[in-house]
Amino acid sequence: MKERLGLILGRFQPLHPGHLYLFNLAFGENNKIIICIGSAQLSEPFSIRERHQRIQKQLEILGYDRERYRIVDLVDPKPMDIWPSYVKEICGITNETKNFFYRSDKLPKRYERELARLGFRIRYVERKPFYYRGPDGFYYQISSASEIKEIHRKLGKEIG
Repeated sequence: MKERLGLILGRFQPLHPGHLYLFNLAFGENNKIIICIGSAQLSEPFSIRERHQRIQKQLEILGYDRERYRIVDLVDPKPMDIWPSYVKEICGITNETKNFFYRSDKLPKRYERELARLGFRIRYVERKPFYYRGPDGFYYQISSASEIKEIHRKLGKEIG
């Protein structure tokens, strides 16, 4: 029987409870997971090094076994329409495992078809709202990093 491999691809700008929910789900359903940090070339607001360190530290705090996961930094390919095969190659994913790609946002159909052709099953996960403590000290119910950025933009405070 093939081992199950979960792939989580995100920018993690910033890492938040929604990401942790995906990690927990993927660890529960797979033998190993790959956390792929996308847009590694961007530092908005965190550099790839900071994002990598934050994820690594958080996984250590949560007690995940280092042998069960790998963190991969991914610079956006050009053109972007090649990213499914590019991700598989950069992450070193083979057809020796059952591969599951975790997403909360729907992918364009062409990407779904290409991922299926490459041997991935897409696991769409409903976003779970969580509370985020804004820079003003108040808690906001949100479900994505985009909403965190919007809170900071409205308050005129950088994420950090």
